[in-house]
Amino acid sequence: LKEGQTDQLTQEFFREGCVAITGVLTPAETAVLRAKTDEYAANPATPVKHISYAYDTLIMRRCHEMDPLFEAMTVHPRIRIIVEAVLGTDARFNACNVLRNETGQAISKWHVDDVVEFPLPPSIPRFDPRMQMPVMWMTVQVALTDIDSVEHGATQFVPGSHYSGRPPESGENPMFEGRGPVSILCKAGDIYLTNHKCWHRGAPNLTDRTRYLMQLQYARHWADKRFRGLA
Repeated sequence: LKEGQTDQLTQEFFREGCVAITGVLTPAETAVLRAKTDEYAANPATPVKHISYAYDTLIMRRCHEMDPLFEAMTVHPRIRIIVEAVLGTDARFNACNVLRNETGQAISKWHVDDVVEFPLPPSIPRFDPRMQMPVMWMTVQVALTDIDSVEHGATQFVPGSHYSGRPPESGENPMFEGRGPVSILCKAGDIYLTNHKCWHRGAPNLTDRTRYLMQLQYARHWADKRFRGLA
């Protein structure tokens, strides 16, 4: 990424809560990551701490501890450059997961990840749009297969909802200031950054193709130390 492109993408991320970047990984890289995911998922010797399920969706957790191939992705230079543009040059890696969605599977409930770090009371409808919401940590979603239609399980988010100061209300189509869900359509090798306070979900995979998505999480250096009890 050129400097001007990086600035443009990070500003869109701060404003909207999500931004997509095309062509970060090669077809060869995504193919071998899918194969490794299947290999470990099928191996009965894979430690149980690495395998879990949410809404029937397989989640391979802490993949960087399983194989050097996954570990290398955590410092991939084309990913690292955009992470540092958001979190600073001393950003710390936190976690590496891979989600594998078969037909009909999805984490389809609208949610924020973990907690809303800066909650607002009901009397205050939102944060001032003139401010840039602080980002303590973020997720880089890496498409390992084409997710080029809603039916293939596209991630959906509500733009600007990280300014709401609250989790989404129940329902299929949450709205924030007149804006509803947007689907992120992408090809294998594309990435997209997500602010965990932005309302989001994965649409159900209604095709006969398996959806693979790798998640890399990073935090600001000081926040990583505090969250891990290191400072």
